[in-house]
Amino acid sequence: MIEVEAKAHVNDFNSILEKLKEIGAEKVMVEHQKDTYFNNPEYRDFEKSDEALRIRNTTINNEKSEIILTYKGPKLDDVSKTRKEIEVNVEDSKNAGLILENLGFKPAADVEKERTTYSFQEFTISLDKVHKVGKFVEIEKGMVEGEDFKEAIDKIFQIYKKLGIEDGFERRSYLELMGVYKD
Repeated sequence: MIEVEAKAHVNDFNSILEKLKEIGAEKVMVEHQKDTYFNNPEYRDFEKSDEALRIRNTTINNEKSEIILTYKGPKLDDVSKTRKEIEVNVEDSKNAGLILENLGFKPAADVEKERTTYSFQEFTISLDKVHKVGKFVEIEKGMVEGEDFKEAIDKIFQIYKKLGIEDGFERRSYLELMGVYKD
């Protein structure tokens, strides 16, 4: 799958929440996410290759939990965070981490966030409060690998405009923004 995505840093969500209502976006869920990122600079340095490998522990609406192992490939363009993404559900984050560590990967950093997700047309809009980093609005859409994603990127930036967001766009990862990886 290709994850077509853009991210913007914002100071607060108040006006964005009003605009989401105005355009008819539907609130889907509230999540707490804890991501543990892994790297192995001796084998394949994800900081240099612009890739990511993580285990995400998610608590949804304060009850249901899920654990996802994710690989993200390098960014595919110069304006968004669009990239190949492969995900698989796992039962046990501790043992999944131990498997990665036994393959030579080491935990690089943890990223925690509170995420409120909205649905609008075929897009997912996420309002993220990222611990130690700030507030962000991410808009994304999943597409089949090989499909032309340029039109989806244009639509994403049109949605940002409807939300009153015209600057603050950020292509760096949260690891880069935290100073774990150099940009």
